[in-house]
Amino acid sequence: MSVKRPCAKVLLVDEDDRVLLFSGIDRTKPDVPPWWFPVGGALEPGETFAEAAVRETLEETGLRIDDPGPVVFTRSFRWDFEGTDYDQEEQFFLVRVPSFTPTPTAWTDVEAATMRGHRWWSIDELRATDEQVFPEDLADRLAQLLS
Repeated sequence: MSVKRPCAKVLLVDEDDRVLLFSGIDRTKPDVPPWWFPVGGALEPGETFAEAAVRETLEETGLRIDDPGPVVFTRSFRWDFEGTDYDQEEQFFLVRVPSFTPTPTAWTDVEAATMRGHRWWSIDELRATDEQVFPEDLADRLAQLLS
């Protein structure tokens, strides 16, 4: 049985068209290398996707955004993390920001234990990497959104 998990994801894109991604691990899968993913997370009860995008951005990066703008794409997929199966529905927002160094303000215990770093990625770097990036087509989606 999988847990339904609506999520807001935020593509923070800087003045050089780089996107901020975090790296994380699953502690129950020590042989799986870290993977990269955008800012964001699950909605809290009664929260809209836009409200979650604002909250998650502040909690994960320390950056306060007022309005994440329109949803730029969505995706649905199933995955498992730390022993729980999820049926995840994501709405993505794109927010232009000056480059900055993230400072988490309210990571959960799980985030603190599983996050391994952050990095600003160019589209070319995303296309060239052998590391796992989610969503898998992020480079193409960013290229289309930024053209």
